[in-house]
Amino acid sequence: MIPGPSECFQEVLSSMSEPPPAHYMDDFVAIYDEVITLLKQVFGTRGDVFLITGSGSAGLEASITSLIEPGEKVISDEYYLKFLQAIGAKPIMLQRGRGEAITADMIEKILRREQDICAIAVAHNDTAQGLTNPIDEISEVAKKYSVLLIIDAVSSFGGIPIKFDDWGIDICSSASQKALSIPPGLVPIAVSRYAWEKIMNRKNPIPSRYLNLLTYREAHEQYGSWHPTPFTTSPTLVKALLVSLRKLMAEGLNNVYERHAKTAMAVREAVKSAGFKLLVMDEKYSSNTVTAVRWPDGYDYRKFWNLLYRKYNVMIGNPPAQWEAWPIFKDSFRIGHMGRTAMRDYVLSTISAIEKALIDINYPIKKGVMTEMVEAILT
Repeated sequence: MIPGPSECFQEVLSSMSEPPPAHYMDDFVAIYDEVITLLKQVFGTRGDVFLITGSGSAGLEASITSLIEPGEKVISDEYYLKFLQAIGAKPIMLQRGRGEAITADMIEKILRREQDICAIAVAHNDTAQGLTNPIDEISEVAKKYSVLLIIDAVSSFGGIPIKFDDWGIDICSSASQKALSIPPGLVPIAVSRYAWEKIMNRKNPIPSRYLNLLTYREAHEQYGSWHPTPFTTSPTLVKALLVSLRKLMAEGLNNVYERHAKTAMAVREAVKSAGFKLLVMDEKYSSNTVTAVRWPDGYDYRKFWNLLYRKYNVMIGNPPAQWEAWPIFKDSFRIGHMGRTAMRDYVLSTISAIEKALIDINYPIKKGVMTEMVEAILT
């Protein structure tokens, strides 16, 4: 369901049909500044926002490397664990069942037990498990205990509301290839004034040059009028991001979020109508950008997945090889519905293909039951 690069860049290429003027760098600065202004609206912040060139993981590592020091305790989920270990921090892993959301109560129990927690680092939207953690509630606990809050919004940004300032988030990073619907390579990242205070008062220097948030702030402050990024970035990706953000604003952020919510409901109800169970334990935490589904015993998942891919030209998450490589994906599959794929035509064609592949492997399903559910909700 993810559009290819040619589709994403079609509008960008057409807009750049004229030769660039001699003052092209000045044009880029204006483009970059508009991108940052629009990103702030999506983050829900009046504070600092930067673009790092890299994958979504670069944002997670920049967050941890810049803010956390060796030996500091951080409540963490599995997404931040390796980054914390890499800098010598002391992660305290959240213990939860598969498909279980991280709640404020879980975090508060740890904060009551441990008296010297520095920060909480968790995903807003758990892509692997198809759930959205209640960051608004978690943020209240973070405020209560005066700990910093670091959020991974890679698969929620642009599809699920984020209120950086209102929720009191300290660092939040995302990525360009999910709900923003452009190729990977850019990391929007927002930083609070409390995070800056912690960074500026570190005992140890930040052990990175490229993933050092101070580097980005200094570049913006000193060279923003002609080179707002400290390192080489991709003008093409930045222009693509501008196109994407302008489309979001033209549709209206609330309308965008409602579209994602309605699309997600259609996908969930479609798979449930076929007798499948969602991976998320409590459906109120279901993600609006990706749905994770439990695979039933007794049916050939490998045949099903390969039929979808080779016969019906649809790729869903969790290919069979991934089941063995990463246990978190075992016995489940995922359907992405974010950005431009959170629309009726994408969802209907995908659910139709899933329905056909299920019939092909003799799964007991009535033809049309899944697609009829999608049409009833999205038409």
